[in-house]
Amino acid sequence: MLKKSDFLNMSKIQTTGPKVRKILLLSDTHGNLDIINQLVAQTNADMVIHAGDFGFYDEQSIYRLSPRELRLLVSHSPVWRQYEVDKQTNRERLIEIVKENRLLGDFQDFISGEKKFSVPVYAVWGNHEDVHVLKQLNANLRIENLHVLDEHHFYQFHTDENELEFSLYGLGGNFLVSKKLFDKPIAGNGGKVWSVLHQFGSLYQQVKNKSKPSIFVSHVSPGKEPLLSRLIMHFMPNFWISGHMGAPFTCTWNQFTIREMNEYLDWLESDIDLIEEQYQQGRLTEEASLAYELIKKSIDKDDSWYKKLWNINLPDVADGHALLILNEKNFHWKPIQMELNSFKNYLGRRGQAGHPHHF
Repeated sequence: MLKKSDFLNMSKIQTTGPKVRKILLLSDTHGNLDIINQLVAQTNADMVIHAGDFGFYDEQSIYRLSPRELRLLVSHSPVWRQYEVDKQTNRERLIEIVKENRLLGDFQDFISGEKKFSVPVYAVWGNHEDVHVLKQLNANLRIENLHVLDEHHFYQFHTDENELEFSLYGLGGNFLVSKKLFDKPIAGNGGKVWSVLHQFGSLYQQVKNKSKPSIFVSHVSPGKEPLLSRLIMHFMPNFWISGHMGAPFTCTWNQFTIREMNEYLDWLESDIDLIEEQYQQGRLTEEASLAYELIKKSIDKDDSWYKKLWNINLPDVADGHALLILNEKNFHWKPIQMELNSFKNYLGRRGQAGHPHHF
């Protein structure tokens, strides 16, 4: 049974559930949403965490996407060999191809109610989404069993005895260390979306019970983003779930297992002059300033945080997914490949001219 209550800027869902909770982890469906219910049935999952590039498009998105995004929809589709598409292909032709092959995916069917998710799905958006649809989801568009993870939503899961099991929160989009960090949320255009400092500061204000287990979800991988990693370490999650990279397998790591602490601290050092300039000139919102102050905050040399956070970077859903299983307060996880020749297929795709990964 679900109870929903609003607290400040936080949408909080409390739920009681089984003592063994199976959480399906997946990413980069790019509109192929039927596979979510299929994998739920195969794994007997109780809920889903989706790490972005979900396929948040409606039937009008095709007219809002840039030519580059339209080309990507074609070049990353099963029908890409049937068409010669390049930078000279005009927009009208690209729209025609996308329409003919329904390359925007299935989300419109969930908007209309024709299709439904079989279990609760908690999702961040990726860097390839229609920002107009995201704004609708933040306003009044409701999809049964779909819960967006952003700065406005923070979820807590409880046992039958009302004891907090874990918290779940996240923020999607690309992470661009540029002037785009200062944009007004939700930031994006032409089918691209990125996160901004204001959102991270706002999300941090919702974080409670840091001593209890928690899961943070982003689209981008923490292994590629030292500035973002330095910010999120202050949120103190136990698991950081991400996608985006398109590796052939689920990648799992803990900084303690791959670096000495001094090496990790050196890696976290980032150029923050651009943010400092905006900060000194008073151009940041209160929330963006909070995020920047966290970035600048000195790092406690106590290595407990260093050993606590486990990163799980997911492949595209076509290549695999994972299960995070909670059993009597203990988490363990299980990566699952879609097929034995996944790596061979991955190498083949990487070698295809004009068929780069979605970045």
